[in-house]
Amino acid sequence: MPRTRKPAEALRRAARILFFRTHSKPGVKGWELRRALGSDYLSVIKSLNEYLAPLGLEVRAVTEDGRRLNLDEETGEHSRAIYVVTLKTQPTLTELKTSGWRVDDIAVLASAILYLYSNNGRAKRSDVENALKQKFQLWRLRAAIDKLVRAGYLDERDGVLSIGWRSYAEIDVEKFVMRKQ
Repeated sequence: MPRTRKPAEALRRAARILFFRTHSKPGVKGWELRRALGSDYLSVIKSLNEYLAPLGLEVRAVTEDGRRLNLDEETGEHSRAIYVVTLKTQPTLTELKTSGWRVDDIAVLASAILYLYSNNGRAKRSDVENALKQKFQLWRLRAAIDKLVRAGYLDERDGVLSIGWRSYAEIDVEKFVMRKQ
């Protein structure tokens, strides 16, 4: 006879799985959540979101190509999606300073996202470097791009950069690009 779990235990397990990363990148695949939490893992994630909301956090499901999935609609894509805990609102300057990222790395990310977005989401790495080398030292720029690719904020395939899944998960790219100064 299968043991029934208490809802609090399922929430605790979900939080532990999502907060403690075991890989170099944050996030957990949907199939891993289903294996750990059971077939009703989406309802557990929705409940966890209710607990995280007062803290300014939420769990988002993002596909490999960067599309955010609605947790209320069950689709076949949920098992392949990446679930990650993110901030609900924009971070403050103080939060950014204490995040562990260098300011110039954040500037390279912002500039690269703007450049890539203006080129339909993808461009040759050399084109991105040429466009940004006026503002950044080339060695610093290359190191930052490599770091952002490893972290999942940018994606590189065959010398072509695109906006990575993590940028879509943590940044409202549409709002960021359309922001008026």
